[in-house]
Amino acid sequence: MAGREHGIDFRKLRRTMWLAVIVGLVVLLVSLWKLGLFSKFELGWAVMALAFGAIAWSAVFYFGCLITAGAITSYIESDDTVIKGENVEMVTKTRSSGDARLDAWIEKFVFARNTFGLSILPLLLLAAVFIFA
Repeated sequence: MAGREHGIDFRKLRRTMWLAVIVGLVVLLVSLWKLGLFSKFELGWAVMALAFGAIAWSAVFYFGCLITAGAITSYIESDDTVIKGENVEMVTKTRSSGDARLDAWIEKFVFARNTFGLSILPLLLLAAVFIFA
């Protein structure tokens, strides 16, 4: 198997992805329930619940990949945070592994990593508003 040459176990990556998806869906459903969106739908709270689910998914997948397939980080060459006007973008440059299947997993890992990285600051701000306001 090509993944074994690179030290990556695709079976563990698939399990990690499924675990992350399940955790993200559970967090989304619990958030929707606790915010009372099953009885009365409000768009703002629904977006917040979706954000909580996405943060949970990205955290579980990112840290799961670090634990189960830490070698995947060796394909990341550089990270840059680019501020374009009011937008902040994380630009990650990766090198090709030569295996299309592994490259697809690297892209998923980078997406989850950037999603988690960009969600930390707003999550901390929300926590500060909740605690101190």
